[in-house]
Amino acid sequence: MQYYFKKKFFKAIFLFHKFFTKTSRPLKGFYGIFLTPTYSDKTFEYYFKGTYGTRLSDWLANVEEELIFLDIGANQGLYSVLAGKNPAIKKVFSFEPNDAIVPLLLNNLKVNKIQSHEVIPAAISDQTGSLSLNTVEGHSGKSSLRTENNADEASVSSKTIQTINHVALNKRIPAQALNGIKIDVEGHEEVVLQELVKCDFFKQTQWIFCEIDEQWVNPENIYRLLKKEGFTRFERIGSHATHYDVLMCR
Repeated sequence: MQYYFKKKFFKAIFLFHKFFTKTSRPLKGFYGIFLTPTYSDKTFEYYFKGTYGTRLSDWLANVEEELIFLDIGANQGLYSVLAGKNPAIKKVFSFEPNDAIVPLLLNNLKVNKIQSHEVIPAAISDQTGSLSLNTVEGHSGKSSLRTENNADEASVSSKTIQTINHVALNKRIPAQALNGIKIDVEGHEEVVLQELVKCDFFKQTQWIFCEIDEQWVNPENIYRLLKKEGFTRFERIGSHATHYDVLMCR
């Protein structure tokens, strides 16, 4: 109930700023961090109003064991910032391939005074090179490497983005550090995980928080892959029949 009313409060604040103040200065939203306003983008609106719930934000706030955090599909940086606020999380690696979004991500890290971070402007895929990213006008969170897109075709455009595979990843992420990972890549999750398990640092991965949409991904393939790597706990989060998050732990 408290979550419901808090969301309603920040929805009203969002609408006030969007239609009246139209301020460009960073605003503190539902999650208690400053965000650079992009009123026309649903992702900013959802960040500000708390639409993404509290399971991952609470998880990041309660991490006690020292580790690094990989935010794969960081977008404007909600979870990169929340992770960076926890002193136990020693460094944040934010993967965001959309060059239109990277400046917002960097600014949000800056205004929240996140010191130990590295933004990697690339997507993780099975090759180091380039791919075509489908972007949806007004909702940066729907950007996808899938060849098909369910959004209205009139609102979809394509841009070339950089990709890196496990070989390049191994050069960027320290293998000796414990780590936690968030993956939100709109249907590319299985490909990302297949690359991650080839990395030296993956042996030190303690948990993965992953978005699942069964229109695009078969979760059983992911569970089988990770069980082979020693993951034993798979907690489904969310009540939607086919679109939900899963917290996966060793």
